[in-house]
Order: sequence, then C-alpha cells, then structure tokens
Amino acid sequence: MLRQQKHDIIEKMKSDFARAQAVLFLDFTGLTVAEANGLRIKLRAAQVGYRVAKNTLVKQAIAGTAYEGAGKWLKGTPTGVVFGFEDPVTPARLTYEFLKDCQHLKVKGGVLDAKAIGPQEVEALSKMPSRPEMQAQVVGMILGVGGALASQLKFAAGRIVGAIEAKVKKDEAA
Repeated sequence: MLRQQKHDIIEKMKSDFARAQAVLFLDFTGLTVAEANGLRIKLRAAQVGYRVAKNTLVKQAIAGTAYEGAGKWLKGTPTGVVFGFEDPVTPARLTYEFLKDCQHLKVKGGVLDAKAIGPQEVEALSKMPSRPEMQAQVVGMILGVGGALASQLKFAAGRIVGAIEAKVKKDEAA
C-alpha cells in the first residue's frame, strides 16, 4: 500500500471517529466472504459504518484523540471497525444479532463516550433500548398519564351531569 493511500485511510478514519457516537472493534478471523458481505449489508442498511483496517492504521487514526485508550483492543489480526453515527446502541445490537448466526466473529472492545469499553460492556450496550425506542417509551408514559387524567376528569364530569339529570327528572316528576 502506498504512503498516500495509508494517509487517506487514516484521514477518513479520523473523520469517522470524530462523528461517531460509538465504535466497536471486531475480530473477524474465520469469517467467510458471504458472512462478511452479510454483515456489511446489515450494517449499511442501518446506516452504520464498517471498515476493515490494519491495527497500525487504526492506532494512528486514534492517536492524540479521546479514543486513544482503545488502542489496547487493537492487537492480532486486522480489525473490523464498526462506527455508530446515529445511535450508539444500534451497532452493538446489530453486531450481537449477527453473532447469533455466525460464531466466527468476536468483539474485541469498543469506544463509548470517548471511553474504551470491553466486550462485556459492548454486550450490555447491545441490550439497551435504542434512542427511538426510549423516546417512544417516554411519549407512551406521558400519553398514559394524560389519558388517565382525562378519563378521571371525564368520570367526574359524567357524575355531575348524571346528578343534574336526575335532579331535573325528579323536579319534572314532582
């Protein structure tokens, strides 16, 4: 690989690291071409970035940044780097869903909020609800409280109307 190509790869990865909310490092040893393509397609469909790079290039891309502590995960074979641009949970969830079907792939570690995290933390992250799911839960809770309040007000108003109607019928009968 030419020096200029390496420089271009490092610069592209630096920009990806800068805009990523979460980054995962994968060991894809033993992954077949079909499995690798399946992973790429799954990640691309969710707007999650994926790149395979030599560990030395990744280390150069994170040198001098908040991600530098993640260098301890960059050992051995070249690393698959998963970038979560939109949501930090989605890349972890998709990776662990893919792991159910493919035993070759292993999570080395990752970065979340500029802090290096291990495989156990990545797995815990994959089990969290995503941002849209959490927003839906909050909206559901708010609507639930609002609906309960409206039904209580409607019930009280209905009792008042019922009492007035009973009084009117009683007065008409008398």
